[in-house]
Amino acid sequence: MEWATINWFVIILYFAGMLSIGIYFSKRNKSTDDYFKAGGRVPTWVAGCSVYATALSSISFIAIPASIYANGAIMGLAPLGIIIMVVWAALVFVPFFRKVNVTTAYEYLDKRFDPKLCYVASLSFIIFHIIRIAVVLYLPTLALQQVLPSVDPIILVGSVALMCVIYTSIGGIEAVVWSDAIQTIILLVGAIIIGVIGYSASPDGLFAAFDRLAADNKTIPDSAYSFSLVGTTLVGVIFGGVINSIYSYVGSQDIVQRYSITKTTKEAQNSLFLNVPLLFSSMVIFIGMGTGLYVFFIFGASLPANINGNAILPYFVINYIPAGLSGLIIAAIFAAAQSTVSSSLNAISTCVTSDLVSKAKPDMNDVIKLKVAKGVSWVIGFLSTGLALHFLNSGQGDMFLYFQAITGLFGGPIAGLFLAGIFIQRINAKAAWFGFVFSALVAIYIGDPAGLLTTYIPGYAKPQIFEFMISLVVILACIIPAYLSSFIFVSSDEESAKVEGLTYATSHSSY
Repeated sequence: MEWATINWFVIILYFAGMLSIGIYFSKRNKSTDDYFKAGGRVPTWVAGCSVYATALSSISFIAIPASIYANGAIMGLAPLGIIIMVVWAALVFVPFFRKVNVTTAYEYLDKRFDPKLCYVASLSFIIFHIIRIAVVLYLPTLALQQVLPSVDPIILVGSVALMCVIYTSIGGIEAVVWSDAIQTIILLVGAIIIGVIGYSASPDGLFAAFDRLAADNKTIPDSAYSFSLVGTTLVGVIFGGVINSIYSYVGSQDIVQRYSITKTTKEAQNSLFLNVPLLFSSMVIFIGMGTGLYVFFIFGASLPANINGNAILPYFVINYIPAGLSGLIIAAIFAAAQSTVSSSLNAISTCVTSDLVSKAKPDMNDVIKLKVAKGVSWVIGFLSTGLALHFLNSGQGDMFLYFQAITGLFGGPIAGLFLAGIFIQRINAKAAWFGFVFSALVAIYIGDPAGLLTTYIPGYAKPQIFEFMISLVVILACIIPAYLSSFIFVSSDEESAKVEGLTYATSHSSY
């Protein structure tokens, strides 16, 4: 199928809309409070869509359906676990962080423990999100290469990244969350179109498609109901969904930042509760996408041997979706990527400005801080774009599972610190450091970054842990050693006084 002119029109219209949002909200950025917190002006429904879109990246839009296509519907059930985490975050962490009143999540670690942990956690977040931006830039570029194989991938990556950096840097968090809300609608509409067209290929109707999926083990197999936290079991995927999302909703600045952009705590809580129906709907929709693609290439067309993994969905869109609609879905892939990238860029600029620059130069005025924040978005955009090009050259893979492994490696120690600090009153700075370092070593041992352990440690064998469960191991490797060592590193009177209002028990009692 030829790539029609109307598809270009749809994509250009989408980019123009995103740029217009950035220009409009740039006029409201008079201070860093406006740039980082939107002055508390964001409506509940917009904040809720922003949290949802931030987590629902191009990784979700392309790689989850690819995983479902290959491994069955069970790979799409992780949102059931995330829903549990969202409710917990709304009831516990939203009021807690608003009570603590911090610009970044990592300022809490400064108040609760010491400034060095704030620096380390903030830098860990920055490094992780540079990788995350690169991954979500890589996937839509893969989609565009299906449309324009003769175009240099540097141009493809650069176009997506540049537009995102522009509206993020000039519009601040308010432009980010409003664009997130629009992008949520676009990507869900695109996902529904894919599922409907996929299932329409079944000549004998919907139930015949379901029968074929069951016969080919693309639904939920009987083995999935076994009680096991390892492998693709229902318990493992749902429990892993809870554990693996702890970092996002407790220790990740891009989502925690949204807890303070509404006027009241109640509005912030309602914005998370809005994510419950959104997550459940997306679970159904994305399972429909993955299984719909399978149905289509069983009954409607043959999938070429050279098309696999993350290339399946882009190939389907370009070759079998009608003109105009295919442009809308490519725009949805852009939307899925840019919602995550813009949130990460703004969160990184917040961390660099508040956690690093402001502490290094406490006398810096707010006007200069605002300029620094905008400049950081550009610098990080260039760094992540370069890393995305590296991913393009290294070939495909199951980027969804790969991303889960990276989440556990970088996010687990930070999540463990937050949980230990919030819920265990006796843990002081020394105990926190002990737990954090121990957890980081465990994460390195499990993750074998860049194959360094395999290369330099004789006899090393990478532990076989299902990617969803990496976060559980790493988080516990922080909390348990921190707690046990707290009996050795006894808190001083000064440290004990510092805990007041900074743990769940002391904060909750002061309401």
